[in-house]
Amino acid sequence: MEKKDFQKNSLEAEIKISKDVENNSKWIDNSGEEVNQVFGFNSSAELVNGRAAMVGFLMLILTELVLSGRPVTSSIFGIN
Repeated sequence: MEKKDFQKNSLEAEIKISKDVENNSKWIDNSGEEVNQVFGFNSSAELVNGRAAMVGFLMLILTELVLSGRPVTSSIFGIN
């Protein structure tokens, strides 16, 4: 197989995958149902916000452990 054929085939496959993703992209909640109202105050948005907050707190704890309790501004940026 020549290099041009390989590049053409891989490009065609990439285009097909991107079209499949565009056609099948849906926002699904925990019960497996499609969410029509993605933005605004709804139970799905609250769930995502809660998960983002948990990840943020986990990153804060990991930062404290890695830097041995020193402030981030002091240890990384040198600002006291």
